[in-house]
Amino acid sequence: MDLIYILCLSLLSCSVVGQDPVVNLSQGRVVGIKVFTENSLKPIEVFFGIPYAAPPIGRLRFSPPERHLGWRRTLFAHRLPPRCPHLGNESDISEDCLYLNIWTPRRVDVSLQPVIIILYSDSWLKNGVNLPCQELAAEGFVVVTVAYRLHILAFFTLKSIGARGNLALLDQYMALIWVRENIAAFGGDPNSITLAGHSAGADSVLLHMVSPRSKGLFHRAIIMSPQNIWKAIEKDNDNNNFDIVKLSRGVAQSLGCLSGIESEILQCLKIQSLKDIMSQYSNNWTDIIQPIPDNFLPETEQYLPTTLSAALASAKSPTIPVDVIIGTTDLETINYDNNYEEIINLGGDHLYNQSISTVIPKLLRLLSLDRPETSILLPQIIQWEFLGANIRKENEKQTLKIIEAIARMETSAKWEAGCALLAARLARRISHLYVYHYSQPFGTDLKGQRFNFTGATHGAELFAVLGDALMLQIARRPSSQNEKEIFNKFRKYIKNFVTYGSPSTQKEWPRYMVGDSYIHEVCNADFTDYNQYKLIRRISFWLQYLPRLSNKLTLNEQAEKITISNDGNRLRGGVIALCGISVMFLLLLGVSVVILYKWRTRRPLDIDSQVAN
Repeated sequence: MDLIYILCLSLLSCSVVGQDPVVNLSQGRVVGIKVFTENSLKPIEVFFGIPYAAPPIGRLRFSPPERHLGWRRTLFAHRLPPRCPHLGNESDISEDCLYLNIWTPRRVDVSLQPVIIILYSDSWLKNGVNLPCQELAAEGFVVVTVAYRLHILAFFTLKSIGARGNLALLDQYMALIWVRENIAAFGGDPNSITLAGHSAGADSVLLHMVSPRSKGLFHRAIIMSPQNIWKAIEKDNDNNNFDIVKLSRGVAQSLGCLSGIESEILQCLKIQSLKDIMSQYSNNWTDIIQPIPDNFLPETEQYLPTTLSAALASAKSPTIPVDVIIGTTDLETINYDNNYEEIINLGGDHLYNQSISTVIPKLLRLLSLDRPETSILLPQIIQWEFLGANIRKENEKQTLKIIEAIARMETSAKWEAGCALLAARLARRISHLYVYHYSQPFGTDLKGQRFNFTGATHGAELFAVLGDALMLQIARRPSSQNEKEIFNKFRKYIKNFVTYGSPSTQKEWPRYMVGDSYIHEVCNADFTDYNQYKLIRRISFWLQYLPRLSNKLTLNEQAEKITISNDGNRLRGGVIALCGISVMFLLLLGVSVVILYKWRTRRPLDIDSQVAN
C-alpha cells in the first residue's frame, strides 16, 4: 500500500512538473511556474532566480562580475532569490545575489515580444520591494527584474584596477548582456529592449545611456523619478571621488585591514565575514556612495569615462540612439528618508524652523543662489511662496500642512526644476524625448503608507505600471477606481512607448524639443490644464524668477560695493571733491537768484502786453 502511495505521488509530481514551463539555455535547463492575472485568461510564465553572473563571493568580492558557468542539474526557478546585502535588518540577504527574474506571456505563434528590463532600488544604499510584474507581462511584454550589489560591496574603491568601484553598474551591464544573449528563449525580442528604472535604478539608466560600453544593449529608456537628478546637471568636481576613496580606506581600517599595499588590503577584506562588513554600513553616506568616473582605469576597462553631467553637456558627445521617456511625481520627498509617523512626531514648529534653517538654504545652494547679498530676501520669498504666513500652530492639522508644504517645496526645486533642466540637456542629444509629470488626488508610498494630503508620492509610477499586483503586496488593498483610471492611462502610455517608441499621438503628447519644452500631465482629465499651469509656474519660480531677482540684487550690491570701495580708498580726494561741489553749488545758486529776479521783473510786462492784445 505504501509503495502504491509513493508511486501515485511520484506520478502526480511528474505530471505537475510536466506542465510547468521549461526553457533550455546554454547554462542549463530551467523550470518555472505559471500564474494567472485578473485581466488575462492566458497564464504568465514566471522564472525566479536565474543567475546571470557568478556569485561575487570569496575571490570575487569587490571584483567585476564574471559569467556564470552554468548548472548540471535542472534549475527549478520557483522561488524568489535572496536579496543583495543593503542597509537594513532583513534576513533574506546573501552575497550570492546576482539573479534576475523573468515574466513572459508565451505566445502560441512563437513570435517574439518586446522586452522590458527593470532596475530598481530605493538608493545605492538600500534595496527595495520585490516587484511583481505579471500584470505588466500580461500586456504583451517579457519583463525582467535585475538584482545588483549595493552599498560598500558595490562601491568600495581605491581608484585602481583591483578596487575599481561602480560594481552595481557592472552587474547591470552583465545582466544586459545576458538578456541580449538568452531572452529569445523566453519569447523576448533581443532587438526591442527597453531599459526602465526607478529611483537609483533611474540614475542607472541615465548612466548606461552615456556609457560607451552599453551602446546597442537597449533601444528605449524609461526614467522614473531619478534619485539624484542633479548629478546630471551640476558642474563637475572631484569631491565625491575623494570622499568615496577616503570612506573606503576608513572602512578597511575599521575592519583591521591596515596594510598600505592595495593587494593586501583587498585580501584582508575578502576574508572578512559579511556581518562584520555590514556592521560598517551607515545611512549617512547617501551623498558619498555613488557611481564615479573610472577614467583612472585603462581606456579598454572604463565604463564611465566621464561624469554624467559632462557627458550630457559636451558639444562633442555623440547623439544618444535611444528613445526616452522621463518624469517625476507630485511629492518625491515624502517618506523618502524617514517614516511618516516619525516626521509627524517632530511637530509643526520644529519642521517649520527646520525648513527655514536647513531646507531653504540647501535648495539655494543646489541652484547656486546662495550669495551673501541675497541671503535675506530670497529665503523670505521662498518661505512666503510655499509656507505662507501664520502656518505655525502646534496641532496635527497644521503639522500636516507644513509637511505637505515642505515636500512640495523640495520636490519642485529638486525634481520638477531638475527634470526640466535635465530634459533640456537630453533634448540636444536625443531625437525622441518625452517628459511627464505624474499626479493623482492621493497617494500610497512604497512602504504601504497612505497620506492625509493630495499628491502622487515617490513610487507612484511603479504602482501605475505594475498595477494591483504591487498594490496588494504593499498596501494590502486593491486599487481604488480613481487610482485605476490613472494607472491605466499611464500604463497605456508606457505600452505604446515600449511598442512604438511614442507614448501617444503627437497631438496629445508632443515630443520635448529644444525651444518647445512640453511636459505632459498624467492626471485626471479635469485637472490637466490646471496642473500644467501650476507646474510651469513652480518651475519658472525656481529657474527664472529667483535667478533674475538674485542677479539684480547682486548687481546692485556690486555697484554699492564699488562706490564704498572708491570712497574708502580715496577719502582725501573725496573731501576735496565735496568742497569743490559745494562752491559750484553756491555759484549756481547765486546765478539762479539773479535769473529769477530778472524773470520776475519781466513777467508783468508780458501779462500786460497779453491784456493789451
